[in-house]
Amino acid sequence: MSKKKSLGHNPLAYSTFGDSSFDFISSSEEKREAKEEIKKPQKSVVSYYLEDPLVSRIRKKADEEEKSYSAYVNELLKKSMNEETDN
Repeated sequence: MSKKKSLGHNPLAYSTFGDSSFDFISSSEEKREAKEEIKKPQKSVVSYYLEDPLVSRIRKKADEEEKSYSAYVNELLKKSMNEETDN
Protein backbone atom coordinates (compact mmCIF):
# COMPACT_ATOMS: atom_id res chain seq x y z
CA MET A 1 0.00 0.00 0.00
CA SER A 2 1.17 3.48 -0.77
CA LYS A 3 1.19 6.31 1.76
CA LYS A 4 -0.46 8.83 -0.58
CA LYS A 5 -2.58 11.50 1.04
CA SER A 6 -6.13 11.79 -0.18
CA LEU A 7 -7.45 15.14 -1.39
CA GLY A 8 -9.91 15.39 1.50
CA HIS A 9 -7.41 14.80 4.28
CA ASN A 10 -7.46 16.57 7.63
CA PRO A 11 -4.39 18.84 7.76
CA LEU A 12 -4.18 18.38 11.51
CA ALA A 13 -3.92 14.62 11.14
CA TYR A 14 -0.48 15.06 9.55
CA SER A 15 0.74 17.68 12.00
CA THR A 16 4.06 17.13 13.71
CA PHE A 17 2.52 18.42 16.94
CA GLY A 18 0.90 15.80 19.12
CA ASP A 19 -1.61 18.18 20.66
CA SER A 20 -2.97 19.79 17.48
CA SER A 21 -6.51 21.00 17.73
CA PHE A 22 -8.92 23.46 16.25
CA ASP A 23 -8.08 26.28 18.69
CA PHE A 24 -9.42 28.84 16.25
CA ILE A 25 -12.94 27.39 16.62
CA SER A 26 -14.46 28.31 19.97
CA SER A 27 -16.42 25.65 21.76
CA SER A 28 -20.12 26.04 22.44
CA GLU A 29 -19.33 26.27 26.17
CA GLU A 30 -17.15 29.33 25.58
CA LYS A 31 -19.93 30.97 23.56
CA ARG A 32 -22.44 30.25 26.32
CA GLU A 33 -20.11 31.73 28.96
CA ALA A 34 -19.54 34.83 26.84
CA LYS A 35 -23.29 35.40 26.50
CA GLU A 36 -23.74 35.11 30.26
CA GLU A 37 -21.00 37.69 30.89
CA ILE A 38 -22.50 40.28 28.52
CA LYS A 39 -25.91 40.98 30.01
CA LYS A 40 -27.58 44.20 29.04
CA PRO A 41 -29.70 46.01 31.60
CA GLN A 42 -33.35 45.08 31.54
CA LYS A 43 -35.51 47.69 29.87
CA SER A 44 -39.13 48.67 30.36
CA VAL A 45 -41.58 50.39 28.08
CA VAL A 46 -42.81 53.62 29.61
CA SER A 47 -45.16 56.33 28.50
CA TYR A 48 -44.76 60.02 29.35
CA TYR A 49 -46.04 63.36 28.13
CA LEU A 50 -43.63 65.99 26.86
CA GLU A 51 -44.21 69.32 25.20
CA ASP A 52 -44.11 69.15 21.40
CA PRO A 53 -41.24 71.65 20.96
CA LEU A 54 -39.13 69.63 23.41
CA VAL A 55 -39.83 66.38 21.54
CA SER A 56 -38.85 68.05 18.27
CA ARG A 57 -35.56 69.29 19.75
CA ILE A 58 -34.77 65.85 21.18
CA ARG A 59 -35.54 64.11 17.87
CA LYS A 60 -33.38 66.62 15.98
CA LYS A 61 -30.42 66.10 18.36
CA ALA A 62 -30.86 62.31 18.19
CA ASP A 63 -30.76 62.47 14.39
CA GLU A 64 -27.65 64.66 14.46
CA GLU A 65 -25.88 62.11 16.66
CA GLU A 66 -27.27 59.23 14.59
CA LYS A 67 -28.99 57.66 17.59
CA SER A 68 -32.51 56.44 18.06
CA TYR A 69 -34.93 58.69 19.87
CA SER A 70 -35.30 56.28 22.79
CA ALA A 71 -31.53 55.79 23.12
CA TYR A 72 -31.01 59.54 23.18
CA VAL A 73 -33.75 60.10 25.77
CA ASN A 74 -32.25 57.30 27.88
CA GLU A 75 -28.85 58.99 27.65
CA LEU A 76 -30.29 62.38 28.64
CA LEU A 77 -32.09 60.92 31.64
CA LYS A 78 -28.97 59.07 32.83
CA LYS A 79 -26.90 62.23 32.48
CA SER A 80 -29.47 64.25 34.40
CA MET A 81 -29.67 61.65 37.20
CA ASN A 82 -25.87 61.51 37.47
CA GLU A 83 -25.65 65.31 37.73
CA GLU A 84 -28.32 65.25 40.42
CA THR A 85 -26.41 62.72 42.53
CA ASP A 86 -23.16 64.65 42.06
CA ASN A 87 -24.68 67.81 43.58
